This record gives sequence, structure tokens and C-alpha cells, in this order.
Amino acid sequence: MVSSSVGFKKKRLIVALAAVGGMALSSGAWALPSFARQTGWSCAACHTSYPQLTPMGRMFKLLGFTTTNLQRQQKLQAKFGNSVGLLISRVSQFSIFLQASATNVGGGQAVFGPGNSNAGASPNNNVQFPQQVSLFYAGEITPHIGSFLHLTYSGGGSGAGAGGFSFDDSSIVWTHPWKLGTNNLLVTGVDVNNTPTAMDLWNTTPDWQAPFFSSDYSSWGHVPQPFIESSAGAGYPLAGVGVYGADIFGPNRANWLYADADVYTNGQGTQVNPVGGFTAAGPQGRLSGGAPYVRLAYQHDWGDWNWEVGTFGMWSSVYDNTINNTLNKAGGPIDTFDDYDLDTQLQWLDTNDNNNVTIRAAWVNEQQQFGAGNVISSNSSGNLNFFNINATYWYHDHYGIQGGYRNVWGSANPGLYGTTYTNSGSPDTSNEWIEASYLPWWNTRFSLRYVVYNKFNGVGSASSNNLGYGASAYNTLELLAWISY
Repeated sequence: MVSSSVGFKKKRLIVALAAVGGMALSSGAWALPSFARQTGWSCAACHTSYPQLTPMGRMFKLLGFTTTNLQRQQKLQAKFGNSVGLLISRVSQFSIFLQASATNVGGGQAVFGPGNSNAGASPNNNVQFPQQVSLFYAGEITPHIGSFLHLTYSGGGSGAGAGGFSFDDSSIVWTHPWKLGTNNLLVTGVDVNNTPTAMDLWNTTPDWQAPFFSSDYSSWGHVPQPFIESSAGAGYPLAGVGVYGADIFGPNRANWLYADADVYTNGQGTQVNPVGGFTAAGPQGRLSGGAPYVRLAYQHDWGDWNWEVGTFGMWSSVYDNTINNTLNKAGGPIDTFDDYDLDTQLQWLDTNDNNNVTIRAAWVNEQQQFGAGNVISSNSSGNLNFFNINATYWYHDHYGIQGGYRNVWGSANPGLYGTTYTNSGSPDTSNEWIEASYLPWWNTRFSLRYVVYNKFNGVGSASSNNLGYGASAYNTLELLAWISY
């Protein structure tokens, strides 16, 4: 369908030109249906599987979700004179997304201790239907402004509180492409978002990394993680504004150089953190001042392959706890969490047989400093690391297998991480996981995942656990379902 917008014709040309530079398309995936309705493309054009992006998907996101082939409502100048035209599409930009889960933990919910197990949960074999229902308003608002607004209802569960509505990872973007010669395209943008790494284009950063969805009753929800990992989505109330740019250059435009800079502040109110901190130990108060975030990444495309290497940093100062008193007002103890990342992703897309492989690795190192008079830490300083390596293979659109290795390690801190598992308060955790998935349709996925723990919060053998369980008691089996429309 030919658009009535000259702006779209220009963007379509830009996307097509960029696609020549190795932007191969896979045919097995699903994503937000509103994007498919807006562009007229198969979900497979932009995704290998949700939320994994192909190069075309990265270009669509880079352009602020604004690429479209839709006719818009027309101006009624004959009747209303010189009134401003109505600039909305003729199809809905709403999507609904449902997730459900069933979870079995090796030793049951009792392995998390009386203070950590979910209140009211079954001893084991917990089912959530739904676990989460998300409503999206996503797509073009004007030719240069797009949205990804994500409202989530959570059914509650371990570490999720009693459930309810909240804004999940969301963004509004202004973007503009600049053609700088035959082999150079510059895309710039300004964005407002509520999640560090929300605007990133690769599946190595906290908001988009594998495994992409976990049950609220899984063991992983009890593992300490760096600040930037835990603040993704609705886990911590942030609001940020930033700028980004991507220079796509060289023969066939095979090189991508991407930079993003944002600054975050408290997303709600001025005193108490309404969420109450993080699921598995960590800062409980609100940000003190702005928290800057910087991202740099490089991608190279050749044939059916593309490869990315990147880094990011975030520097956060947080009032020591969530109590509404002098501790978290000006003059109270302030803790700092400086997060640094190295990451890489390699992707192969076979457009003939609709197969694809994506391999990802990321390491986040967090340096921690705790203010004088703090009440959450046993130490004045420390560190926490998270390493995540994983791979995904999709066969003929419908069958997927993925798996990986995760390792969390750092300074023992009984005050910060508690002594439920070990007296030392060790965060050290490592596991391997494997997952099989089936897509009967592009908007439906069923997955079965098994996670094996080598160590859990410092626990190896049963004798090292204050509760008397070995690491294998935390092994988790999850049956997961995703449906969108």
C-alpha cells in the first residue's frame, strides 16, 4: 500500500537502502501486533523471536517505531478552513500481551526461608494464570515521533507483592534520519523513558536479555543483582531523558556505530520509594540527584551474519533506605552504585530455510560505596558482578532451543544480602539453564525451561546452608506461555 505521507516514502527508502547492507530477514518470530499492523510487515522482518531483534528490527526501533505504510485521516480544510489536520492512523496501535506460568522448585518454596518465601504460596507447583497482562500503545504518533508505552497488570507472586497495575518499560521517541552521502546514514533521536537500557538495540542489556521471561516463583528472583539489572521495567520508579545517534556507514552500510546518553531521576514523588526497593536485597531508598547512563556499541554486517560489541556505564546515588525520615532526606546516608558493562552478540540469519542463531554474552561489574551511618550494609564498600552467556536457535519458524550460563559473585555482605542462606551473606550464585520452545503461530509461544544451580547465594552443600538445603534444592522447572494480539 502506498502511503499518503512523503515522510514515509523517505523512511521506506532509507530502510531499504540500509537493508542492502546485510540486513537479512528471518521468517520465524512474533512481536507487538500493532507494529505489524502499522508497517504491513511480518513480525519475522524485525524479530527472530520476541524480543530478539534482527538488523531490520534494530533499524525500525532506531527510527522511533515510526515506519508505516498506512493512510492517515485527511484534513477537512473545505469545512474548517486552515485548521490543523488530524494525523492519526486508520488502525489501532494497541496490543495486548498475556503471560502465564507454572513453576516447580526442587525443594519447594520453603527453601527460601520463612521471611523470603511468598506469603500464601503453595508449598510447590505454583500456577499463575495470568502471571502478567500487558497493554501496549506502540507505534507512530507523528512522522518523527513514536511510542512504546507498556502498562502491566501483575498477578503478584514471590517478590512481586500483591499485584496490581504499573508502568513497565516505556518510551516516547523523537527521531530523524539524515542521509550523508551514498554510504552514510545518520539517525538521531531524543527519548523519554523509565528504564535504563530500554532504548538499546541488542539483546545483551538488562531490559532485553535472555532468558526473556521468568515465573515470579522461580529461584532466580531471590538472587542479588547489580542496580542496573534490578531497575529494569517496573522494578524501581525511574524517569529519564536522553539522546541517541547511530552512524551507519561504509560499503553497503555494513558498519553501525551507536551511542546513547540518558540521565534518570525518581519517577514518583520526592521522598519514599513507593515500590520499596528491590526483590532480592539492595538499596531501598530513592535516587539522590540524577543518575547518568552512557552506552556505546559497534555492529558489523556481512552476508547472513552480524556482530556487535559494546559497553555501558551507569552511576547511581541512592538514599540508604525507604523509611520516610531523615535517613532518606537531604543529609541522610547516601550509597553509590557504579555499574560498568562489556557485551557482545553474534547473529546468523538463514532466509532460505528460516533458521537463525544468536549468541550473546555480557558482564556487569558494580562498584559499591555505602555512606557513613548507613543501615543496610555491613561494609563501607564492595562489588557485585553478573556474567550472562547464552545462545538461541530457531528452526523453520516454529521450534526453538536456547540455554546459557549465569554467574553472580561479589563481596559478602550480611547486612545487604541477609543471612537466610549463609552467615557470610554471600551473593555468589551460578546456574545453567536450557529451554525448549514451540510457536504454533507467530503470536503464541509455549516454553519449558529447567535451571540447575551449582551455587545459590553462597550455598553449595546442604551443610553450608542455614536452612539445611543444598544448591540442587533451588533447581527450577518452569512452563511458560506467551500470547499476544
